[in-house]
Amino acid sequence: MQTTATAKVGNAPDLLSGILSVQVRNEEIITEQDRLYCQRQQDLLYKTLDQIDRWYAIFKEDAERYREEKNFKYEDNGKVPVRNCLISDFGKDDYSHNEFKPFDQINDLVDKNHNANANFADRIISYFNKTYNVAVPVPVVDEKTLRMGFRPVYQTYVDAVIEHLGGKSFRETAEEELLARFLKTVWPSCWSKVKPELKNDKITFPEIIRFDEFSMQYSQKNRISYNYGSKLETLCAGIAYGADDILNGDSKMIIHFDDNDVSVSGWYDLTLTNAEQIKFYKNGRIDIRFKDSQTAGNCYRRLRLDEITLQED
Repeated sequence: MQTTATAKVGNAPDLLSGILSVQVRNEEIITEQDRLYCQRQQDLLYKTLDQIDRWYAIFKEDAERYREEKNFKYEDNGKVPVRNCLISDFGKDDYSHNEFKPFDQINDLVDKNHNANANFADRIISYFNKTYNVAVPVPVVDEKTLRMGFRPVYQTYVDAVIEHLGGKSFRETAEEELLARFLKTVWPSCWSKVKPELKNDKITFPEIIRFDEFSMQYSQKNRISYNYGSKLETLCAGIAYGADDILNGDSKMIIHFDDNDVSVSGWYDLTLTNAEQIKFYKNGRIDIRFKDSQTAGNCYRRLRLDEITLQED
């Protein structure tokens, strides 16, 4: 059975102890709740992989009866080249052409083995992304080289998360990534003549969303166009962070909001403390009203909106 924690014979003890010490330090960075989640996912994965391996061994044993006749070799990932196994059995004196042959089942089990390993990688990385509001990319599990019997360890993906942080805390990384997404969303295009502005107790954000023209014309409803829903979510996340120091803000903080029927005639209340209301306009502009002008100014500067400039003609 293979794991990602094996050490090659001949490695210096100092190197091995160094690797293990890095794993220990990374384990100390995550919480006990994190570790329990990862360990449970690993246990569940191993249970599934054990079942896949059992069936693979059964079908592989049966396939061996045809190895000489079909002249096939197993690929690195354990698959059998089916094209080599489809040679017709017709014309023989016996009934072997009616026999069950396990090649499709073998290849299906190899696919399941890859899918399970890929699911594990996605779950571990997605857990940290969701829990700490970071954006760690999910490593790709190579289906061509992943061997049957391989057993990943969750520490590999914890190491990827810690490496992504680059020595910073989860909070620092989450703040940086959120701010980067926010500024990308509200930054004016090269031909735009308007930019976010601070006006007393309000911040105005021009050209943030668009409404679906079909819905406006035929149902008289202001439905946010599909491609712009994510921009509203990012804007809300930025406001929640800038106003209340919250990292998981989204459109759910808008009370009685329905993105399929957005009111442009009045203000929506917010669940935040320092940002109180939000207003939508048909031209895509969005206004945020704060509890006072000082709070609005603090949020404006914290979100680095004062650094935005329009491109000169």
